[in-house]
Amino acid sequence: MNNFFQFLVRLLAVGGLSMIFVIAFVLLQPSRVHRRRKISTPLLKISYLIYLAVFLIFIYFLMFTEKDLQGYFNEVNYFLTAMAGLLPTIGMLLRRKIHRWRPYYNYFLSALNLVIVVFIIWVFNRVIIVG
Repeated sequence: MNNFFQFLVRLLAVGGLSMIFVIAFVLLQPSRVHRRRKISTPLLKISYLIYLAVFLIFIYFLMFTEKDLQGYFNEVNYFLTAMAGLLPTIGMLLRRKIHRWRPYYNYFLSALNLVIVVFIIWVFNRVIIVG
């Protein structure tokens, strides 16, 4: 019976995290092209969706890992991981407030998303795989 509840919790976690990704995909509409920013806007949207997929997979594996994470997540690593979870989303929410330098902002945020993806993969490798 314990195995069934563990399977149910994992299934609910996958469903909830998948729902977050689907909602973000629907709201961003990555296939819709902006008439003035034909490159920077789709690049930003696609890089954000890649970031979100990697981050949600990382969260899923952190939730169900059997390893002791307290040794790794000291103040600095916890702060960096929390910022990796917050900065791209805050950047996406603030992008409509930027008017004059919008293409540069889109390129900067796309690069930031990709740097954070590399950071999350590095943390994933250190915490989950190597441990």
